Amino acid sequence: MSFTASLGSAGSSAVLHLAGRLTDADVRTLRTLVDQAVGTAPRRLLVDAHDLESLAPAGVRCLAFAQQHLAPGTEMVIEGASPDLHEALARAGLTRSMTVVTTTTTASAAA
Repeated sequence: MSFTASLGSAGSSAVLHLAGRLTDADVRTLRTLVDQAVGTAPRRLLVDAHDLESLAPAGVRCLAFAQQHLAPGTEMVIEGASPDLHEALARAGLTRSMTVVTTTTTASAAA
């Protein structure tokens, strides 16, 4: 599935929805949305990764950029992270500075 992304808001939160496979060619799109999200000075940045299949290393760097440029005290949450995404964020040291909520697949959900 090709990469798609959208930015919205909910109250004082910016919500970035990511779907598909983010390749290096797609990073410019992600960076543009990250810049827009940071520019709104949200109290919380929620990255909805439920539909994200894969994330290139440059995409992880974009998320790190977002976290670094948010105002002090702003919470960043990655919701719906696959185990692979969680591992990539952990390797980058980002799980110490943001909340990462992983998805789990159970036998009943897979059936």
